[in-house]
Amino acid sequence: MAIALLDKHTAELIAAGEVVERPASVVKELAENAIDAGATAVTVEIERGGTLLIRIADNGSGIEAADLPLAFVRHATSKVRTEQDLEAIETLGFRGEALASIASVARVEVLTKHDADAFASLYRPGAGPKRPEEAARPRGTSITVRELFYNTPARMKFLKKDTSEANYVTETVTRLALSHPEVAFKYLRDGKEVFATPGGGDVRGTAWAVLGAAFAKDLLAVDGSRAPIRVHGLITPPRAGRASRSMQYFFINGRFVKNGTMMAALEQAYRGMALQGKFPGGVLFLQMPPALVDVNVHPAKTEVRFARESDVFDAVYRAVKAALMEKGAGHLNLVLPGADKPVAAPDQPIGAEMPGKPLGKGTAGMAPSALAPGRPQPRAIQSSPGQIEAYNTMVRQNAQAGQALESTASYIPYTVRQAPPPMRQPGPSVEADTAKDWQTPANHAATPLPMPDVAPTAGENGLAIDAPDVVLIPCTEDAGTAEQMALAGVKPDGLTLRLVGELFRTYIVAEADDVLYLLDKHAAHERILYERMDKTGAAGAQQLLAPVSVTLSAEEKNALLQAREQLLATGLEVEDFGGNAVLVRAVPADIAPGDVADLAVELGRRLALNARDSTSEKREWVLHSMACRAAVKGGDKTPAAELLLLAKQIISGEVPPFCPHGRPVVLKITRKELERQFGRLG
Repeated sequence: MAIALLDKHTAELIAAGEVVERPASVVKELAENAIDAGATAVTVEIERGGTLLIRIADNGSGIEAADLPLAFVRHATSKVRTEQDLEAIETLGFRGEALASIASVARVEVLTKHDADAFASLYRPGAGPKRPEEAARPRGTSITVRELFYNTPARMKFLKKDTSEANYVTETVTRLALSHPEVAFKYLRDGKEVFATPGGGDVRGTAWAVLGAAFAKDLLAVDGSRAPIRVHGLITPPRAGRASRSMQYFFINGRFVKNGTMMAALEQAYRGMALQGKFPGGVLFLQMPPALVDVNVHPAKTEVRFARESDVFDAVYRAVKAALMEKGAGHLNLVLPGADKPVAAPDQPIGAEMPGKPLGKGTAGMAPSALAPGRPQPRAIQSSPGQIEAYNTMVRQNAQAGQALESTASYIPYTVRQAPPPMRQPGPSVEADTAKDWQTPANHAATPLPMPDVAPTAGENGLAIDAPDVVLIPCTEDAGTAEQMALAGVKPDGLTLRLVGELFRTYIVAEADDVLYLLDKHAAHERILYERMDKTGAAGAQQLLAPVSVTLSAEEKNALLQAREQLLATGLEVEDFGGNAVLVRAVPADIAPGDVADLAVELGRRLALNARDSTSEKREWVLHSMACRAAVKGGDKTPAAELLLLAKQIISGEVPPFCPHGRPVVLKITRKELERQFGRLG
């Protein structure tokens, strides 16, 4: 067949297929033009998935009446002029294809007003008069697209159901709204508002509007730079991992992209923190010189090429890692019932007694200001010497019988004060150089307490435990200030931290600067040990006095021996012992001898089942297993000094507030929220 030149109309239909794949493509191109026009408000409206109607309205600069016919000519654009401009693309659209392609496969109507024109202009390309008509509207542009693919039925039959096409449009508008939080987007679907963003550059508010409160409420802020690249945005805390990567949004210079480099950097930063099998989510923006990124790779403009991909990876990784390590970044706010509703203020002033109940002796003569908002003063409750002596006698008898004191909650007539533990040699969970943190600061000095004459008992882990845990002392009206009555505290980074106690032998309760903290002691200790093992590796190993023989299945043994070098780097030394047995000669210093066999069995099983995992992945979950085995367990008896130390390391930000499996370590609630719950604040 002889070569022939296609007519203009046929060529336009073919070219339109590269730009207009479905209704979502139309929405993307027209909304991007609105953003390029400087709009601060954009309304997107669709009907029947966009096949019947698409309308994009904005308050941008508009199009001059004289330029309207030219705007619908292919490759007519106001955004580039020369070849050199293609090397520094700073707009979303630049090829001049969108309007011409859309007009070739749909009925289009444009209503626009430019500051240079006295009146608005109405223009229908391909129909009616070739010149725009005078009309009325405020500054900006409104483009209406009807009956998409009316003249190309073959393309129409490849569209999905209206619901599916509408979902594609929703995802497109979501990306556009996230990429430009400075623009207020309003999205209408079949006459119903789907979402509306606040605009003004509020990334968190935009994420809240389009992605939902459940996703956006705990997002962590990211802001870092590695010249000439800046990375900022929001990411999910490790505990909020997703089942897929669908909630990962990456933007380069305001343009949504799909990029494996940025995805890999994001997920690498979560290694050792995220829940296994889960993926992080987030909204990340990269600002970089246009000359360093090529956006002219594909007509959809979602694929890009970087001049230096390693720089992009490093910038994203470092910024995300810094955000995850930020002090308080992983603290989970404890939400109480009714927290979102205001609590009515009581009729009586704060500090007043309930009607019909006399003031106790401890409050006699106190000024109203003593109980006004601010730091409350302690109230001492009188007890008779006989009561005190009876209780202390009971404590001595229980301790001698080897019974641990579980709770003091029922002994209301007494004020509970922690007995300072004696300095002792650190066990597996306490570092030697932390002993100074256990001591009471000078400004917290108090009169020495009379201690019951009870010898220390042995805890469940074989560590010395001071018995009893608490000593009850009488209170007098001059018992002193709250500072004097507080438990011994430490000051991490200027924060005065006080140990309140322990719940269920599992959760640490601490207080600092009008915030109450609840910490999972096992998860906290596990994270601390994981970080230590990750840094020290084989340097933190200890040789066993008596090597431990462990019998495994043939598959488990082979997997364990094949990974000898990797295990040795983590401090675990194993060798063949004949048959199906291996000999463990060294373990990380934090592993108790009684856990060696179980640890070897667990690692052998996992290595056999996950033989295809990368070396880094294997090392990660090996350290997870070791740290979990070595950490103090829920239900274990733990000295107060160790509880305080665990809380200090987590709250101060020395280690991330997530266990290696991604679970949160700490919950917090402010004093203000507590007072709201008790009706002290309106």
